[in-house]
Amino acid sequence: MRLNIAILGAALTAASLLFLPAYGQTPERDFATYRPSVEPTRIEASEAPKIDGVLDDPVWQKAAKLTEFYQVEPTIEDPAVETVVYLAYTEDELYVAVQAFDDEPDNIRATVMQRDGDVWRDDMIRFYIDPFDTGLSGFGFDVNSLGARADRLIQPNRLPINAWDIIWGSAGKRTDDGWTAEISIPFRSINFDPQADAWGLLVTRQRSHKNEQIRWAGIDQSLNPFNFTRSGRLVGIKDVNKGRGLEVDLQAALIGTRDWMRPRDDEYEIEPSGTLRYQFTSGLTGLLTVNTDFSDTPLDNREINTGRFSLFFPETRDFFLQDAAFFEFGGDAFNRSPNGRPFFSRRIGIVRGENVPLDGGIKLSGEYAGFEMGILSAFAGETDTLDQQTLSVARVTRNVFGDDRIGFVATAGDPTGESENSLVGFDYLYQTPSFMGGGRLQADVFYQASFSDVVEDDDSFGVRVDYPNDAWNWTLEYRQIGEDFDPALGFVNRPGTNTYEGRWHRRFRQSGGPLRFWQFGTEHDHVTNLDGDLETREDSLNFEIETAGTDMIQLSLSDVEERVDVPFGLPGGLIIPAGEYGNDGVSISLESARTRPYGIRASVEKRDFFGGEAEGFDIDLLMRPNPYLDLQISYEREDISVPAGDVSVQIGSIETVVNFSPDLSISTQTQYDNQSESLSFFGRMRWEVRPQTELFVSLAHGALIEGGDFGRNFRSLQSRSIIRLGNTFRY
Repeated sequence: MRLNIAILGAALTAASLLFLPAYGQTPERDFATYRPSVEPTRIEASEAPKIDGVLDDPVWQKAAKLTEFYQVEPTIEDPAVETVVYLAYTEDELYVAVQAFDDEPDNIRATVMQRDGDVWRDDMIRFYIDPFDTGLSGFGFDVNSLGARADRLIQPNRLPINAWDIIWGSAGKRTDDGWTAEISIPFRSINFDPQADAWGLLVTRQRSHKNEQIRWAGIDQSLNPFNFTRSGRLVGIKDVNKGRGLEVDLQAALIGTRDWMRPRDDEYEIEPSGTLRYQFTSGLTGLLTVNTDFSDTPLDNREINTGRFSLFFPETRDFFLQDAAFFEFGGDAFNRSPNGRPFFSRRIGIVRGENVPLDGGIKLSGEYAGFEMGILSAFAGETDTLDQQTLSVARVTRNVFGDDRIGFVATAGDPTGESENSLVGFDYLYQTPSFMGGGRLQADVFYQASFSDVVEDDDSFGVRVDYPNDAWNWTLEYRQIGEDFDPALGFVNRPGTNTYEGRWHRRFRQSGGPLRFWQFGTEHDHVTNLDGDLETREDSLNFEIETAGTDMIQLSLSDVEERVDVPFGLPGGLIIPAGEYGNDGVSISLESARTRPYGIRASVEKRDFFGGEAEGFDIDLLMRPNPYLDLQISYEREDISVPAGDVSVQIGSIETVVNFSPDLSISTQTQYDNQSESLSFFGRMRWEVRPQTELFVSLAHGALIEGGDFGRNFRSLQSRSIIRLGNTFRY
């Protein structure tokens, strides 16, 4: 199979100019410059509302109101239903109330009850603030009509971090003409600049049962609902109480472990841990942690490597996710490909697959004198094979020339203890809301250098330009990774390369009918060695359709060349010899709307594969019949046939969540793959007894099932149970 993607893509581009997308009614406002503002009403503590989801408190009659909302999806026009948001604050807390009227109240989606669950699947409200007015990052609060809440840390040019948790309150209630919700956000729970003239503010209503999105600001279909580029303004918050700025989080865990290999070994221990936070200023927080607890970290999604380069697993530990946005480097440059990241927090506490205890750590994060910063030093504990290590990272950024941003990063330490290693780097973000009178454009430039006593010092640099708009969207990127570029606290899986990337798509929105939009485009990834010799060329042509009900269908045709200089292994012990290969392929995938109570995600792929062929498919069955149960069953399979032999790679998993209330849930993860023949189970109960007290119970079990015969060959390896009680004290 041979394809000329570049020529076909150019022809389709020319043809697309003959068509104009169909849009809905466009209001008279100039949304390119529209930035509404609101000043919440100051009230006394005695007037504070009861957070019960019922808007019967007198304070809402005097609160500031937001009433001018616009529908953004599926078309930009006046919304069919009314939304009213009320804002008030005391010296201690910010209060928000939502009155979401609906002409189909019986159809309102209300299926998510879990804390930090997929609240966006339901009819819900997003209340997002940018207290430092960066236009890039901030804090997000999602609430549905059941009062289920999710708090999120908003990162520049990346997906929000859902593991970020603070103390706040919410409640919701269905009504005869829609639904209502109330939110309370203590000022002690968030960092902000007390001298700022205004905070950025995004308020978005997700009307999921109609697949509509309604916004107060950011009226632009190319902006996702957590992009602060065109946020509104929250003004007038002043003279608020942050307390003494001291918060102490104490936890105690009873841990029981059984090793099932004979002779069996049972062990019980009590593990205390603690975290102290101190608010040096309203915008800058210091943190000290001792014997950090990672017991509630979920399992990584299991993957089996069938390629040449090491896999990248995202961070899932709460301690490192809490302030992750302050440590991000390079903007969009590392969003799609992590190769060359200067800091990867999983290097701390995980070495060659072995968990390393974190004896303690100190962290400073937030804003001071116009600078945003994240500074971390972690003290990795001693193991049988590793000495204690001190690992540090520092990241500082500052806005310049309006919305542009310049930053610096430095790391020091090697988790393995095998070298003296450090890194320094800088990056620059340029962005403009109207490029040459058209849409938004942003550019990221970065340079970094690593220093080591075991390899030569080397560097990495790159530039990426994005035109991230709705009708036209394109990206150009160049990146070089030096042969000896080796940040011990970073991630590099393909050194000694030049990477050239380009991608674009043209979207045609439809007004009415069965489709919301259709689009096509091409992607081009070329990788050479530092002498310019081609190692990988991948060109693909992509088609995508989204229905009016937000179901998705995607088709991709790929034209791939690979040059292998060093033989590498596949699962099953198969060896791919050095040589040149054509790995062309075709794939099709579909995803039903995530708002449905029952859904599916599935994909099928067939491709040439290193002198042979590979066929694969994966399927996820999603079931959420009511607010109390969430079930996902997943299965992946790839059958590979190469001259060295055949291998079949299979992974299965089941995830469940049982919700008893928005504050109490039990979740489980079960995973198995046929290559390691290992089964992993992890069950967790989380009960937020009150906003400052939590009870956590977990059970983990690992086993082998050799030969796939469960009844005969199931062999337990280890079980681990934990009961942990934690409480937060604020002063």
